[in-house]
Amino acid sequence: MARMKVLCAIAAAIAALCFSLPTAYSAAAESGSYTYARAEVTDAYICSEADLTAALFAIPYTYSVRVISEEGIWYYVQYAEDSGVYRAVYGYVLKSRLTLLDTAPETVWLYYTLTVTYSQSSQGYLPTLSDITAQAAFYGNYYSGASGYSYVLCQGSFGYIAGATENYDLVQTESGGEEEQQGGSTSSANGKVIAGVVLGVSAAAALVLVFLSGRKNKYRGQDG
Repeated sequence: MARMKVLCAIAAAIAALCFSLPTAYSAAAESGSYTYARAEVTDAYICSEADLTAALFAIPYTYSVRVISEEGIWYYVQYAEDSGVYRAVYGYVLKSRLTLLDTAPETVWLYYTLTVTYSQSSQGYLPTLSDITAQAAFYGNYYSGASGYSYVLCQGSFGYIAGATENYDLVQTESGGEEEQQGGSTSSANGKVIAGVVLGVSAAAALVLVFLSGRKNKYRGQDG
């Protein structure tokens, strides 16, 4: 009987420990103390589900996320905040693609906007609008094979613009490296991107850019 009581006590202690782990980050958030993790690789994808086929975009290199909880091999994280043209995004990132930080970084996430230009070809004798521009909040890149796309928020909708955005400043890390710019930007120097055709006078209010629909099965940088 005594042995049974001891075994029951041990089992109860293990169960309590297991159930407390997923809520550790939530408790820290309630107390105002957050845990952060940095993307020190270029393929740290945020996914809408705990599945790489649900990848949305890669966290910009050297920038961070706020860790909310753990789920097996995944962190559930927050990227960005509701500020200006940005909105907070929540999703899953493989633990192996992130580096946990001991303290909150001075710069957590990247705030970088693009000027998106919508244009249309002439419709014969019908009058047409001139180019329409809008500001888009850049979140990160998504790669499908050799093609790169920028995941953005524009006029209240999330979607993709053809061409990866890489001309943003990097964050200085503990290794002492100076901030530098990633080369090879596929957008022009002033950040202007041509993003498809405006199909009507009122289309600008509900633009979908070059939005991709459905799940994406190709991405660069599988966890391996």
